[in-house]
Amino acid sequence: MSAEDETLRILNGIIDREIERHPHNRALIEAFRPVLIARKRLLGCVEAGEVGPFAWDETRFRGGVPLGAQHPLYREDDPWVEISLAMIAALAEGFPDLTVDLGRLKDALREQRLDVYDCFKVGREEGKAWVEAWCASHSVSAGALGLLLGQVSRVVLEKRVAGLAEWLAKTDWEQGYCPCCGTFPSLSVIKEKLGERLLHCSGCGHDWRFSRVTCPACGHEGQKGMDFFYIEGQVQESVFTCDRCRRYLVTLSRMSDLNDRDLDVSALGLVHLDCILQDKHFTPMTVTDWNTF
Repeated sequence: MSAEDETLRILNGIIDREIERHPHNRALIEAFRPVLIARKRLLGCVEAGEVGPFAWDETRFRGGVPLGAQHPLYREDDPWVEISLAMIAALAEGFPDLTVDLGRLKDALREQRLDVYDCFKVGREEGKAWVEAWCASHSVSAGALGLLLGQVSRVVLEKRVAGLAEWLAKTDWEQGYCPCCGTFPSLSVIKEKLGERLLHCSGCGHDWRFSRVTCPACGHEGQKGMDFFYIEGQVQESVFTCDRCRRYLVTLSRMSDLNDRDLDVSALGLVHLDCILQDKHFTPMTVTDWNTF
């Protein structure tokens, strides 16, 4: 068995166990299975361009300016078409209702009517406007293109951030948003032995340490106004809530071994907690492809 086959076998096993833990979320998890598999395969085989001489200001970084706001994390020579076509195939398998839109996107890529990099070389708001304009002129759902772009972006950023891992491990970051791409966390993990809290970014896959008594969204400190919600008998799966900003963060507590987990898979398995907290009029710290109802 090749190294890639073994990696995918392990990921499939993690997905299967998540479905066993949360069979009520089977449909959602299965829909994302081909996407997660495609991402893992791409991360093992595509070559992202070198990040180049990294222009960053340590003072600005310590002041809360993430790397992506100081230095471009996307490059024109990244394998946009290769990643996009692989993700279109995976999305078509998991989300058959999007087959027509995804087919149009595939044709546009092959006929060079769609340059994915155009969306990422501009700011976030400009990128949203670009998506809406392109979709309106090509009879494609903005939701379908947005879903594709999010998955393509994740592959590129995770590949790039992996090249910065050693450097990031030596830096101090005290913000509740990602030090790499600036996205707020989609999940947190409280480790059993050290009691530390790790925040997980669904935008680039990076994890970073953060205070357990501070709200990542608004920075409120102390126990007052902050709480954990959990379903009776499932205390390891909870939700951090902040009454000050009305934000929430799904949390895995007292985890001693994360080798049996993929945090993105876990987020899919815990989507019922998203439903409950949004019914209570809390808002997720970041919007993902699975927590918008």
